[in-house]
Amino acid sequence: MIQLTYISFALRLLTRDRLYSLAYGLVGTLVFTFLVLAVRIHFHLYAGVSLTSIVSFDKSPQILFYATSFALMTLFFFHCLHALGDIGVMMAVGGNRMGCILLHSLSLFFLFLPSFLFSILINLSFLPPPPDFGIVGELKSVFTCLVLYVFLGILVSFPTVGISTFMDPYKSIRRQK
Repeated sequence: MIQLTYISFALRLLTRDRLYSLAYGLVGTLVFTFLVLAVRIHFHLYAGVSLTSIVSFDKSPQILFYATSFALMTLFFFHCLHALGDIGVMMAVGGNRMGCILLHSLSLFFLFLPSFLFSILINLSFLPPPPDFGIVGELKSVFTCLVLYVFLGILVSFPTVGISTFMDPYKSIRRQK
């Protein structure tokens, strides 16, 4: 008998909605590509990401960084809203709130992880860095993007799924139709 875990159930949710997963994944790849590019530009120009320095606006990587961050948060938010019916069904059959939050957050991370990895591949292969930008700078920028990905995912998914678990389950199931 196959044991059902949060990870296997999250992957089954993604394979069940293949068309949505593909669409979100492709758009996520585009957004992540520009996010990684913005962070790489920051690390090349300023040796780090400065979120508060007004000097960063003179060469416009700051605007690209904020635009892609908000686009990524919007993708995360709408993916969580897409799962509103699933959350309603899980709550209607007696699922616990933390389990729903964990399951749908894992689903979100599994959905966008290939997009993130593919965007790093695009950035490193098709957008070569300047000659004075070494491997340490590349590793720092990729690690910073990974931390941003996890932070923004948690920042959006936990409250969104958490609030949706307090809704009437039957109303959220009806809204999904």
